[in-house]
Amino acid sequence: MSDGSEEIGRGTAVGVPLFRPEVMRHQQPEWLGPVLVKPRAMNWWFALLAGITVVAILGLLFAASYTRKAHVSGWLIPQQGMVRVFAPRAAVVTELLVREGAQVNKGQPLAQLSAEEQSTALGDTQAGTVRALEAQRATLDVEKARTEEMFGQQRAALNTRYDTLGREIDSLRQEIAVQEKRLALAQQWQQRMGGLQGSGYISEQQVRVAAETALDQAAKLRTLQRGVLSLTRERAVVQGELDQLPSKKATQDALIARTLAANSRELGEVEARRSLVIPAPEAGIVTAIHANSGTAVGPTVPLLSIVPRNAVLEAHLYAPSRAVGFVHAGQTVLLRYRAYPYQKFGHSRGVIASVSRSAMEPSELPAMFTAGAPGASAEALYRITVALERQSVNAYGKAAPLQPGMQLDADVLLERRRLIEWVLDPVLTLTGRWER
Repeated sequence: MSDGSEEIGRGTAVGVPLFRPEVMRHQQPEWLGPVLVKPRAMNWWFALLAGITVVAILGLLFAASYTRKAHVSGWLIPQQGMVRVFAPRAAVVTELLVREGAQVNKGQPLAQLSAEEQSTALGDTQAGTVRALEAQRATLDVEKARTEEMFGQQRAALNTRYDTLGREIDSLRQEIAVQEKRLALAQQWQQRMGGLQGSGYISEQQVRVAAETALDQAAKLRTLQRGVLSLTRERAVVQGELDQLPSKKATQDALIARTLAANSRELGEVEARRSLVIPAPEAGIVTAIHANSGTAVGPTVPLLSIVPRNAVLEAHLYAPSRAVGFVHAGQTVLLRYRAYPYQKFGHSRGVIASVSRSAMEPSELPAMFTAGAPGASAEALYRITVALERQSVNAYGKAAPLQPGMQLDADVLLERRRLIEWVLDPVLTLTGRWER
């Protein structure tokens, strides 16, 4: 037994098969031998195509890029702003003085309005008020002229009285001078009579008569002097009245002037309510006329709009908070004007000039972007100001100028990245979160 094992081991060591050939032939599945599958030439082509496809996809992922965009809408508006002209109150347009596209200067009449009010009992109440105010003004004018005449007469009378008093004072002073001489003579005569009485030449009665005569002349002198003082006081009173006369006249004139001013103001207000002219607040081009003769207008609906002269248009875009996060000044914007379909006329370009720091409430937005407009949302929006590359659109070989108020859609080019970065972005995001 051991000899047989050793023989088998020796046979294996020298290259003799472990099993006999008959055993191996018995285990073959078919008598023809093992099946060998030879690949066809077409398979090699498929493998080559698959490899090229994989390489192309990898090349596309690494070489190609994609730009993320934010889609917003807006409209065109002049940099100086579009001037909207409103009626100050409810009225009816009686005459429109301008037409679409007309050049107007500042202060030029644009439209004439009427706000007549009719009363069943009185008819045109405002016309009646105007007639009453005009009659009051005529009365005030007459009163002013009468006051001027009255003060003139009073001044003349006072001047006459002043001059008369002056002449009377001069006359009294002359009489005083004469009376002083009479008094001096009477006093001299009294003294002489007193000397003669001491010598016994005249009686005491004669001396007494001389003394009474001197006293009488002195009394007359004092009477004349009192007359001068009285006339002087009266003349001073007249002078005071003359001095006060201008201030009295000024006071009366001011009272009449205030009444006239109030009358003029009320008359102007009534005339303004009755018929008023709307002037142009700025020089420019008339556009977007919303009213014609006979149209009822009010302070809420604009009559027309004025584009300032030499105005440069810019785009105002309104973006929700979800689209404004990565928007900043300097980014390129692709503009699609709704009046010029981009499928036919292409895109226009612009650059973001500024982005508002705070959102605008729906009540602050233009009417086409408020919640009531089709497709508009009720959320607050951020305003994006875009400087246009061109102020016109190339339409059928001609430059068609852009018009204020044109609505548009825009794509803000946010960032440009390779496709592989977009594909791996979720993985990189998760990796960054895991590291934090």
